[in-house]
Amino acid sequence: MSLYPIKYFYVPDGLMSDWDYFWYQFPYGAPGLLTFVVGIFLSYFAFQKFKTSNDDNRKFHLNLVIAFISFGTTGLVLTLRAWIQNIDTLIFWNDVLYFLVAPLAPSGLYLAYYMTGRKSKLLLYWSYLLWFASLFLYFGILIGKGFERDFFTYTFGKYPKGSMFIKPWGLLAPIAYFFQIVPAFIKHYDHIRQNYHLSLFHGVNLLFLLVVFNAPSILGYKFYPGGFFLFIPMLMVAYGVFRSDFFDVNELLFQKNGMFYFLFALLSFVLIFISFGVSFGLSPISYEASKWYPWGLPPVVSVFASVFLSILVAGANPSARLNQLCAFALILMGFYVIQSVPLKLNVSYVVQLRISQITFVAFSFAPSIMVRLVFQAIAKKDPVWLKYIDVLCVIAALLAPSPYLFVGFFEYPWSRVHHGGPAEILIGFNGALAFLLVLFTFLKHRDYLNSASKWIVGSFLLSAGLFLFALLPSHGIPLYPISDFQFIPALILGYSVLRHGALSLEGRTIQLSQKLANLGLVTMGIAGILYFPLIRDQYGMGESAFHLMMIVLPLILFNYLVIYIMSRPLAEELDISYFLLDLEKQKADEEREKALIAQDKSEIAMEESEKLLLNILPYKVAQELKEKGSVTPARYEKVSVLFTDFKGFTKVAEGMDEQELLHELDASFTQFDEIILRNNLEKLKTIGDSYMCAGGLPVSNKTNAIDSCIAALEIQSFMNQLKEIKIGLGLPFWELRLGIHTGPVVAGVVGRFKFAYDIWGDTVNTASRMESGGETGKINISSATHEEIKYFFETEYRGKIHGKNKGEMDMYFLHRLKPRYSQDPEGKAPNKLFRDIYAKIHAGATVQWKHQNKD
Repeated sequence: MSLYPIKYFYVPDGLMSDWDYFWYQFPYGAPGLLTFVVGIFLSYFAFQKFKTSNDDNRKFHLNLVIAFISFGTTGLVLTLRAWIQNIDTLIFWNDVLYFLVAPLAPSGLYLAYYMTGRKSKLLLYWSYLLWFASLFLYFGILIGKGFERDFFTYTFGKYPKGSMFIKPWGLLAPIAYFFQIVPAFIKHYDHIRQNYHLSLFHGVNLLFLLVVFNAPSILGYKFYPGGFFLFIPMLMVAYGVFRSDFFDVNELLFQKNGMFYFLFALLSFVLIFISFGVSFGLSPISYEASKWYPWGLPPVVSVFASVFLSILVAGANPSARLNQLCAFALILMGFYVIQSVPLKLNVSYVVQLRISQITFVAFSFAPSIMVRLVFQAIAKKDPVWLKYIDVLCVIAALLAPSPYLFVGFFEYPWSRVHHGGPAEILIGFNGALAFLLVLFTFLKHRDYLNSASKWIVGSFLLSAGLFLFALLPSHGIPLYPISDFQFIPALILGYSVLRHGALSLEGRTIQLSQKLANLGLVTMGIAGILYFPLIRDQYGMGESAFHLMMIVLPLILFNYLVIYIMSRPLAEELDISYFLLDLEKQKADEEREKALIAQDKSEIAMEESEKLLLNILPYKVAQELKEKGSVTPARYEKVSVLFTDFKGFTKVAEGMDEQELLHELDASFTQFDEIILRNNLEKLKTIGDSYMCAGGLPVSNKTNAIDSCIAALEIQSFMNQLKEIKIGLGLPFWELRLGIHTGPVVAGVVGRFKFAYDIWGDTVNTASRMESGGETGKINISSATHEEIKYFFETEYRGKIHGKNKGEMDMYFLHRLKPRYSQDPEGKAPNKLFRDIYAKIHAGATVQWKHQNKD
C-alpha cells in the first residue's frame, strides 16, 4: 500500500481579499476574542455583586465591573488588529473601543488601593491622575486625533500608532504599576495575604504585566502582545473575589444547572454558525469537483445526531452529573466530525484548516471528559492518573491553533485529509492512553457493572477506536476515515445514559417543548420548500438538497433548543407544584389510613382523634368540647371576616374534568390555609369556590383587622403569580375577589354529627357584600375595617356602593402597605417598624397617632 504525497500549506505573498486575510490571521486573534467574552461574562457577575454589596464595598465592585469590561475590550481591540486588513476600518474601531479600554488603568489602580486596606493614598491619587489622562484620551478621539494612520505591520496584525492624546495614558499606566502598585503591594503584603485570596493578588499583578507586554508591539518591536491572554488573570481575579459565592464548583455546574446552560449556549453558537456559514459562505463552485456525495453524508449525520442527542440527554436531567458529562462528550464528538464536512467540499484550504483548528481546540478535551463520564457511569471516583490526561488536554488545546496541529494535507479520492503534526500526534497519544487505562479499569470491574454502565463504557471504547483509526489517513495511508461514522457510538451512548438515569421531571417539559418545537418545524419546513426553487437554479438537485439541509437542520435544532430552554422553567415549576401537592395529598391519605388501622388501639385512637378534632376546631373550642361535651356560644365585639370568591369559576371549570378541577381548587385553598395560619386567622369553611376565614376569635385580639389585610394581600399576590404562570403556558386561570368587614359576631359549634365551628351575625353578611361588591383581583373593605387599618395601609375610597339588602355602604380598595411600613416595593411584606408597632398593639397597647394622615 503506497503512501500519498503531502501537499504543504503556505501563506501567499502580496495582497489578499479581506475574507482570506481573516482566515489566514484567525489563530492570532482568537485568544483576544476569548478575553473579550470572559471579560463581559465576569463583568455581569461583578455587577450582580455590586447591586447586593453594602456601601463600604460598592466602589470596589463598581471598579471591578469597569475593569473587567476594559480588560476584556483590550482583547477585542487586539483581535481586530489581527483580523482587519483595511487601515481606515481598523483605526475607526480602535478609536471607538478605546472609550472602553481607557478605564482599565484607573480602575485597576483603585482595586490595588482597596486591596491595601485603603491605606496607600498614593494609589488613589494616581487613579485620579489616570482618569484625567483617560479624559485627555477621549478628547483626542472626539476631535479625530486618536490613532494615526501610520502603523506597524506584523505577522500577527496591524498596530496603528497612538497620537499625543493617547501617549500620556500609555506612559502613565506602566509607571503607576512599577512605581506605585508594586511598592504598595510589597509594603502591605501581610494585610493582603490575611484579608484576600492570593489568586486576587497574583491576578491583579498579572493583569498589569500582560498589558505592559503590549508595549513592544506598539513601539515597533515584533513581540506577540500579552494582552491577548488577559482572560487568565481575569479568571484569577474573579476567583479571588467570587470564591465565596461559587466555591463549590460541582454545585455551580450541576446543582445550579450551570453546565446545562453553558452547553446550550455553546450549542446555540455552533448551530447558528453552521447555518449562516453554509448560507453565506458556500457558493455553487463549492460543490464543483467536490466529494460531498456520498462521502459527506456520514459526517453530517454524525454531527446532527450528536447535537440532537446532547440536547435530549442534557435536558432530561440538568442537575445530573452523568447527563451533563454525556452531553459534553456528544458535543465534542460533533465538534470533531464537523471539521470533516468542509474537507469534502471545494473551498479554500485555509478555511478548511481554520475550521479544523477551531474544532480541535474543543476536541482536545475529549479524553478528559470521556474518562470522567466512564468513571461516573461505573460509580467510581475519578482516578489519580486523570490529572495527567487533563494536563495533556490543556497542552493540546493550546497547540491546536498553532502550525503544529497540521502541516499540510493529502488529496484522497473521497476527501482531503489534513497531515497531522506534533499537536495531532499528542492528541492521538492522549486518546490512546485514555483508551488503554479505561479498558484496563473496565476489565477489572466488569463483573460488578450493570448493563447500562457496560454500554456506556463500550460506546467510549468504540468512539475512541474510530478516532484513533483516523490517524492512519492523516499520515498518508489511503484508508477512509471511519471516524465520520461517530453517530453509531453517539446513539449507543445517548441511549445508555438515558437508560442509566431517570428523568428529573414527569415529562411535561419534554411534551410541552415538543409541541412548541413542532410549530417551528412546520414553519421552517415551509420556508425550506419555498427557498428550494431559488437555489435549484444555481445548484444541481443533489447539491440543492444537501445545501438546504445544511442550512435548515441547524435552525431546526436551534429552534428546539431555544424552546426547550424557555419552556423548561414554566413546565418545571408546574411539575414541581403538582408533585408537591400530590405528595401532600399522599401524606394525608397515609395518615387517614393509619387512623383507621389504629382504631382498635385506644391510646393511638385517642391521639389521632384529637389531631382530627384540632384540624376541625380551634384549640380553645376543642378543649371545651372535650371537657364539657358541648360548646357555649360566645359573643365577640370586634372580629374581622374575610371572604374570597373566584370570578368565572363556572366557565373555566366547564373545560376541566373532575379530577383536574379538584386538583386545582385544592392547590389554591391549600395555599390560602398556609397564609391565614401565618397571619393568626381562623379558617371557618369553604362553600364551592368560596373561602371564609376570620380573625379575632376564638381568642380576642386587637390586631385582627390588620391580620386580615396582610393575609388578603398575600392571597392576592399568590393568585397574581399563579396567573402569570398560567398565561405563560397558555392555560386558563381563575381570578379572585376579596372582601373584609370588621364587627361583632356570635361564634359556636352547632350540630351533633359532623359539627363545625361557625359564626353568625350581620358582620358576616356585610363581609359577604364587601366581596360581592368588589372588583376582580382587588381587595374591598368596609369603613369599619378601614378605620382599624388606615394608618398602616394605602387605600382608595370608592364612595357609597349599594349592597344587596344593605343599602348604600362606604367601601374602600386596599392596595398595599404604606412605604413607611413595607420592606418591598410592592408593599406586600411588613418591615421591622411595622412589626414593632404591631407587637405592641397585639400585646394590648393603644397607639396615639400624632398626625391624622400619618404615613
